[in-house]
Amino acid sequence: MDRKLNAIFLFTAVVIFITAANTSQQWNILLGVLLATIFSFSAFVFRGLSLDGMFSAIVIGTFTFGLGGWKLAGVLLLFFLSSVIISDRSKWRAENISQSARRGGLQVWANGFWLVVFLICATIFNAPVFFVGAIAVIATATADTWATELGSRTPEHTYLITNFEHVKPGTDGGVSIKGTTAAFVAATMISGVSVYVFSLHFSVFILIFGAAVLGCLIDSYLGALFQQNKRSVTLPVINEEIALSNNLVNTISTGIGGVLAIISKLFFA
Repeated sequence: MDRKLNAIFLFTAVVIFITAANTSQQWNILLGVLLATIFSFSAFVFRGLSLDGMFSAIVIGTFTFGLGGWKLAGVLLLFFLSSVIISDRSKWRAENISQSARRGGLQVWANGFWLVVFLICATIFNAPVFFVGAIAVIATATADTWATELGSRTPEHTYLITNFEHVKPGTDGGVSIKGTTAAFVAATMISGVSVYVFSLHFSVFILIFGAAVLGCLIDSYLGALFQQNKRSVTLPVINEEIALSNNLVNTISTGIGGVLAIISKLFFA
């Protein structure tokens, strides 16, 4: 699936480059390809990304720099670097699963799919509100990653978000004070940096922060409701059941975080 997404969005990038991008964006897209390739290859060499993850990161990085500029690319880089820093690499080494430490293509797209979609919408419709949604996607992904990484290290006091039943740390849908605090700090960091570098109003900080925290909590709720209980979802029209994987839950929650920010910006900011 990640390879199909790569192909689809590469074709989309070419179409936007020819038909919708202005001269500045065209140069940014070309430069974005170069910089995203260099950075993603470096992440692959240092075992931050798998081979598929590298190619997915190149596509997402190209869109981010090309349509969002170096400032948004910097915010995205902050998400990735902070996630790598807080990751428990000592656990990976101890369990001898260094390959799983690499982020795969689907993992990369789970956090970046709606970022790319909102940037495309902002460009095609010339609507800056989608740009706010793109920032909220990054904030939501950062909040969820920090909550998962730091919350799973809590030796006790982890509860299922649906009924507050005591569960083991790392359980799908589990929440803890440490993990929730980490989500608040992460959302504050991305929102604050974004408001500063883009010179946005403080009200935008509030709505991005709120959307990120809510998106993170929705991620936990969906994890408890579907992943923890092994429940599937029946798709309308085609009437087919699918299981919600962690990547799919992440995609849904980051999308919801972005949409909440867009709605809030339209009606309240």
